[in-house]
Amino acid sequence: MIGNLKYIAIAVPDLTVAIQQYKDVFGAFVTSPQDLPDQGMRLAVVKLPNTLLELITPLGEDSPLKDFLKANPQGGVHHLSYEVPDIGKAKDQLALSGIQMKGGETSQVGYHGNPVLSLDAKDFFGVSVELEQVSPSPVVGRVDVGRIGPAHPAPRTSSSSLEGVGGVGVKIEVDFKSPTPKDNQEGE
Repeated sequence: MIGNLKYIAIAVPDLTVAIQQYKDVFGAFVTSPQDLPDQGMRLAVVKLPNTLLELITPLGEDSPLKDFLKANPQGGVHHLSYEVPDIGKAKDQLALSGIQMKGGETSQVGYHGNPVLSLDAKDFFGVSVELEQVSPSPVVGRVDVGRIGPAHPAPRTSSSSLEGVGGVGVKIEVDFKSPTPKDNQEGE
């Protein structure tokens, strides 16, 4: 059901310090902070070649991150987000497995604009999980290739022992009646 790891969300007590640390220590590219009032957080994204890190911190008094940071004052991994091709099928499969979704059975729109489902850490070995529906990437620049034959047709004048062998078209003629010439290692 799950595909690639979309991102790792790391709750931090001070977003400015976290951004500087990822920039200065790791030399990573970090986006400018963005407020997400609907989700009660402020976020900056660390772009890595193989995934993203979301650095998140509470925004406002009603932020769900406040409880997490109260329990983990230095911050920590808040949740993992995995890609799924169909959020509805994922929800049905989770329900058959007895997994409860946070916030009920309906998906919500996540930061990236895609439908997401949040799953409780108690069902996934202490790690909160989010599933995000992603569209399959379109195939760009694909070329259909038919059967490719030999670069050069087999020469028509080759001896019968080489007939049908493709190659560079070298004609070989052998005279078995004449003695072979002496090479430089043969004595006179």
